[in-house]
Amino acid sequence: MSKILYVINPAGHGGAGIRVWERVQSEWSDQIDSADVHFTKHQGHARELAAAAEGYDILTAIGGDGTVGEVMSGIMAHQEPRPRLAIIPAGTGNDIARTLGAFPLESALAALRGDHVKKVDLIRIDCHVEGRPAHRYAFLMGNAGFSSLPMVRPWMKRLLGPKGAYYLGTVLQIMAYRTPHMTVRWEQQEYSGRVIIVVAANVEQTAGGSMRLAPGARFDDGELNVSIVPFRSKWDMMVTTLPKVASGAHIHEPGILYFPTEKVDVDSDPPAILDVDGDLFGTTPATFTVCPKAVEVLCPGGTAN
Repeated sequence: MSKILYVINPAGHGGAGIRVWERVQSEWSDQIDSADVHFTKHQGHARELAAAAEGYDILTAIGGDGTVGEVMSGIMAHQEPRPRLAIIPAGTGNDIARTLGAFPLESALAALRGDHVKKVDLIRIDCHVEGRPAHRYAFLMGNAGFSSLPMVRPWMKRLLGPKGAYYLGTVLQIMAYRTPHMTVRWEQQEYSGRVIIVVAANVEQTAGGSMRLAPGARFDDGELNVSIVPFRSKWDMMVTTLPKVASGAHIHEPGILYFPTEKVDVDSDPPAILDVDGDLFGTTPATFTVCPKAVEVLCPGGTAN
């Protein structure tokens, strides 16, 4: 029998973590030892708990994408063979759970009861936090520069849902954003100029499945799908580029670069914020590197990989 650690975010999405955890307990046939249950108390705590977990076969993240991402980062602190990851969605967008088939809750519980796994790539982000070198791992994507997060408020998610909140936050941020000068390097190539955003993606869709930022991206191909969006007017961003993000057609706009690579370096003046799986984490200079098949994730049905 697998030994399971449960890491629960009680604060996210209006306390959804607690409600979901209560449902998990009511539907789980095996008795759960309280020593195997931990509630997060601050940002980064899930990562600390996962990194310190010893003797566990499975680490279960109960929360949103931020909690899942922190547990993934904690798993990466272990020597191989690493613990497997299970996801119980209790966030707003739940993009990681959606991508891996662990959504809705019934699918997540089915995955936890089974032994089917997917080996997934992660993105290692090396950057600076308060002037010091730091790193974190992402599953969805890492963005440098433009992010809607500074404008998104909890009330927006409650009132508009994840899709509406992210789109409103994007519009508000477009109005306020000042485009920095960036230098982007990959393989033997370089791009330098005013850049709105650099996206290093591992999956196609985010924002509750509403934004197809990286058409064709796969979490198991050993590559990042990188897009570089150079400066354009606020009007052009809102009426031309943003409406095309839902379908992924924005990558065909003149001037936008879109390509696969294993590693990309980004520097900017002034330093640009980083959006890592829906959390703000550090600033440039930053390096995004793919880590092929880094973590095994429990998924419902299918064939074990």
